[in-house]
Amino acid sequence: MSKKTGSFQENIRGTFIKYSLVPVAVIVTVALFLFVFSWIVFMAHFNEQENQSIVSEITRTMNICNEMMSDVADSLVDNDFEVKDSEIFAVLYKRTADFGEMGNLIILSSDHKTLFSSKNSVPRFLTGRESYDWGIWHQIYKNKNSVNTILYNKNLYVTYGLYEGSNLKVAVVYAIPGEAITSNISAQARYVIITDENGWVYASNTKKLQNEYGKVEQIFTERSGYIRYDGNIYYANRNNTDKGLVVYTINDISRSVHLIYVLIAIIVVIFGAIALVTIRSTKVSSEKYTKDIRRIEDAFEEVQNGNLDAKLDINSSTEFTIIADDFNDMLQGLKDQIQQNKELAEHAAFSQVKQLESQFNPHFLFNTLDNIRFMAKIDAAAADKMIVSLSGLLRYSIREMREEVTVKEDLENLQYYLNILQIRFNKRFAYSIDVTEDIMEYLIPKLLIQPLLENAVKYGFNGQEKLSVNVRGYQMKENLIFVCEDDGAGIEEDMLREIQENLKKEDNATAHYGLYNIHRRIRLMYKGDYGLDISSKKNEGTVVRLTIPKH
Repeated sequence: MSKKTGSFQENIRGTFIKYSLVPVAVIVTVALFLFVFSWIVFMAHFNEQENQSIVSEITRTMNICNEMMSDVADSLVDNDFEVKDSEIFAVLYKRTADFGEMGNLIILSSDHKTLFSSKNSVPRFLTGRESYDWGIWHQIYKNKNSVNTILYNKNLYVTYGLYEGSNLKVAVVYAIPGEAITSNISAQARYVIITDENGWVYASNTKKLQNEYGKVEQIFTERSGYIRYDGNIYYANRNNTDKGLVVYTINDISRSVHLIYVLIAIIVVIFGAIALVTIRSTKVSSEKYTKDIRRIEDAFEEVQNGNLDAKLDINSSTEFTIIADDFNDMLQGLKDQIQQNKELAEHAAFSQVKQLESQFNPHFLFNTLDNIRFMAKIDAAAADKMIVSLSGLLRYSIREMREEVTVKEDLENLQYYLNILQIRFNKRFAYSIDVTEDIMEYLIPKLLIQPLLENAVKYGFNGQEKLSVNVRGYQMKENLIFVCEDDGAGIEEDMLREIQENLKKEDNATAHYGLYNIHRRIRLMYKGDYGLDISSKKNEGTVVRLTIPKH
C-alpha cells in the first residue's frame, strides 16, 4: 500500500513547524553550549593568567632578595668577613627600594651572636640555644654557601650560610616584608593563597579554604581544575615558583553554576511558549495563504521555460503582494544583471587585451630585450633577473584566467614589472611598496595595481630625470584602499579635468582608456561607491586612489 499523501495545507503547516521550531531549538542549544563553553574557557584562562602574573611578581621579588643576599655575601667576603655597616645598608637600600618596607636584614656569627641588624631587633629563635639545631639554623647548616627560602613562624625568610671549607663563618638572614609579597593579592576578586611546598599558608585573602592548623585544604594541593568542597564548586589553579613557594588562585563558581541552571530553565519555558504559539499560528496561516501558492508556482514555471517577461500580480495580502513585487523586480534585475554580466565579460576581456598591449607592445619588448642583450655583456645576473621577470609577467598575464586574485598574488606579479623598471632606469627610478599584512589574503581584480604604476611611469618621466613612485595599500572599515603616488611631471589642469569627467561616464569617449578601464571594471564588479579618483598638479606629481570592498 502506498504511503498516504497529505494535503498541501497540512504539508506546508508541518514544514513551517519543522523548519521554524527545530532550527530555533538547535540554535538555542548551540548558543547555550557556546555560552557555557566560552565562560568556562575564559574563566580558566583568566585564572591561569592571574596565577602566572602573581607567580612572576613573587619570583621577581624573591630574585631581588636573592641578589641582595649575594651582594651582602660579596661584601663580607671582600672585607674578610668583617661587617661594614655602611656597605650593608647601601646594599639593603639599593635592593629594597621598590618595597614598601625595608625588611630586617640580620647577620650572625657562627656562635649565633648578632653582628648586624637593620632594625636593631633579632628574633629569639635566631639567638636562643633551643633553636640551634632546627628551623632556620637547620637550613643554614644543611645548605652551605647557597641562598634558600623558608617559611617560619608565619614569616618568610631568605638565608645564606657562608662557609670557609666546612666551617661556618657568618649566617645572613633576611625577613622579607609581608607587603612585598602580599601587595599583589589583596585586591584580587578571586581567592589567592600563597604557601610553602608543604602547604603552610604564608599569605591569603581568605580564611575559608584553610584548616585549623594554618594549611591549605588538602583537596586543593592534590589537583587543579574543578573541585567540589564543602557544598561549593571551585575552579582552582596551582603553580610553583622556583623559590619554594606555591601560588593558588581559586574561583568560587557556585553562584555562576546556579545562575546557568536558572538561565536554562527560563530558556526552556520561553521555547515551550514559542512552540505553542507557532503551532497554533501555522494552522491559521496555512489555511489563508496556500491559495496563492499555485499562482506563484505557475509564474516560476514560466521563468523556468525561458519567459523572462512573466508578471505576477497578487493583492490578497501585504506579504504576498511584496512577494509578487519582489518577483517582478527580481526578473527585471535578472535581465539587467545578464546585460551587465555581458558588459563585464566584454570589459574584462578588453582590459586584459589592453593590459597585454601595455606590457608587451613592441616598444616595451624592444627596450626590455635590448636591455637584456646589453646586460648580458656587463652584468649576467641583472640580465638573468630581467629574463625571469619578463617570463613571470608573460606567465601571469597569459595563464592566469581568474577574474580575482589575492592582494599577495597581484603584488608578486607587480614585483616582476618593478624588477624590469629598476634595471632599465637604474638610479633614475625609485619605488616603495607599503601594503599592510592584514589585507594580503583579500581578493582584488586581477592586474589592478600594475596599471597604476605603469601610468605613473609613462607620464611621470615627461621631461624629468628621476621619478619616485610610492604604492600603498590598507583597509579602512569595510573597504580596501590602494594609493599610487609619484613626484613626476603631473597632469595639465585641462587634461586632469577631462579625465575626471570621463570617469563619471558609462562610455569612454577619450583615448585615456587605462584609468577608465580600471574604474569602470570596479564599478561593474562591486556595484557601490567604489572606483578610482585622481588628483595632480603640474610639476608636482600625481595621486591615484582606488577604493574596493574587502572580501
